[in-house]
Amino acid sequence: MMLEQTAALLLACLCYVVSRGVFRLSQRHVLALPVFVSVLLVLIACAVFGLEPSDFSVRTQTLRTAMDVAVVAMAVPLHQACKRLGPLLPSMFLGLLLASVVSVLGVLAAGWMLKVPWHITSAVAPKAATMPVALSLTQSVGADQTLAVTAVLLTGVFGTLLTPPLLRRLGVQDERVQAFVLGVSAHAIGLVRAQAEYPDHLDLAVAGMCGNALVTTVLCSFLLS
Repeated sequence: MMLEQTAALLLACLCYVVSRGVFRLSQRHVLALPVFVSVLLVLIACAVFGLEPSDFSVRTQTLRTAMDVAVVAMAVPLHQACKRLGPLLPSMFLGLLLASVVSVLGVLAAGWMLKVPWHITSAVAPKAATMPVALSLTQSVGADQTLAVTAVLLTGVFGTLLTPPLLRRLGVQDERVQAFVLGVSAHAIGLVRAQAEYPDHLDLAVAGMCGNALVTTVLCSFLLS
């Protein structure tokens, strides 16, 4: 069992290292984001070696624990970012709150109107949070974990693709706001693009991601239970 866990961890790390190389070779193209490419590589590797993705997930539980610790540690840049925002803090906090509420309630309302099964609706609802947060929330209510992972990935990819052009169309020029919104709308995947385009404001993207994860957790804890 220990050997299988070690092999799965090495495979996960190898896929991530390769995905980082692909990202650099693509000149940081958004469609080659390491989070997205590494998942594809893991799925391909599972198919080649005849391993079920669910079994791979179980054997890499150590990585999920490390991700949980990393999310908690992000409280440090979150605190620093709040001090940097100054007068922008109230308006950006209200925007974050509104975005989180619309994200969660929009899914629940759509699921209710379309009569979608609850285990599917509850799996998609925390889609805008980070992967560890979304998985923890969906696991606590017995929702479909695979669907939750898919929803989080798609939210990150489309959020990263659509947020910058939408902000430009709306006339938003402040790079601090752009970095913050990327973190809110596209969680960890948005951080990669924020690091490439707004490296001086990466902490604001982290603040947006952590803030959205926090509000989403509070909402889902009440609405999904």
